[in-house]
Parts: sequence; C-alpha cells; structure tokens
Amino acid sequence: MRQSRWLMNATEKRVYPVMGENLIFAAVVGLTVFLFMRRLRLMRDQKRRQQLEATNDDASEPSTMPRLGSPGTITREQMRELRQNDFEPSRLWSREEAQLILDVVAYLRTVIYIVTRESDPPVDIQNHLLKVILSDDDMREYVREWGLNRTHADEEAEYPELERNEVFRKVEAAVGELWED
Repeated sequence: MRQSRWLMNATEKRVYPVMGENLIFAAVVGLTVFLFMRRLRLMRDQKRRQQLEATNDDASEPSTMPRLGSPGTITREQMRELRQNDFEPSRLWSREEAQLILDVVAYLRTVIYIVTRESDPPVDIQNHLLKVILSDDDMREYVREWGLNRTHADEEAEYPELERNEVFRKVEAAVGELWED
C-alpha cells in the first residue's frame, strides 16, 4: 500500500495533514518575520544615528531662532511666496516667522546682487546666509525691522536700496567668503 500524505485518526475518522510539513511551513514563516523585523530595527537604528550625528554637527554653532508669533497662523499667500523662493513651508509656522524668512531672503538676495551682480545665486549660498542672519540676534532683528519699514516701492523693486550699515557689511563679508569658495 502506498504511503499517504495524510494521516487518519482512527477514532474520529478525520483526515489530518502530516505534522512535518506544517512544522517546516511554520519555521519558514517565523524565520521570514524574524528577518524582516531585524532589518526594520537596523534601519530605524541607522536613521537615529544619522539624526544624532546631524544634531551633534549643528551643536557646534548656534543656529536656532526663537519662535515668533502664534504657531499655525501662516497665510496661504505666504506659503505660496515661500514655495516660489524654494522653501517648503510648514503649517506650524506663524505669520511673523514666515514674513521674517521672506524678508531675510529679499535682503540677502539684494546683498548678493550688489556684491556679485548675480541675479540667480546658488541655493546653498542662500541657505548659508539665511542661517547666518537668523542665528544672529542683532542681524535678525535689523532685517525684521527693515522688512516692516519697507515701502510699497521697495517691495515692488527686485533689488531695493539698502542702507550700508554693520549688518550689510557682515552679510557682504559672508557673501565674499562664500563666493570665493
């Protein structure tokens, strides 16, 4: 008689599959789940390490800006303008924070144009100058006041006239250093 893949329980008259096949199947499923979870945990740990390293790199130089206004009050118009200036705005920003960033970008692009005559500066240089201005209390406050006091004609001009003061000279020096590199 040929050996069957199924075993029959003599008392209940039911057919059951052979236990060996079930055990192999369970072992394969268990191993697959284990490897998947292990890979997921390794990827999560690697991401945490990268974030920690990035945080430690930024800790050497202060680059934070105090929060302004009420979070979440950014307007749609400001979000549109920020996107036009290559920023991805957050809905958590306040109107004041968004306006400050827009003012800083206008200021630094004007300084870059005055110093280099470059009308489309590289984004990495703009980002570095943005960080320099926003992380310095005096520069940030000056540009905020400059933005508040701009006239309609200044806002319409692509490159408004700037006062040649200490802030201008600091940004001008930073542009000169970055442009040489």
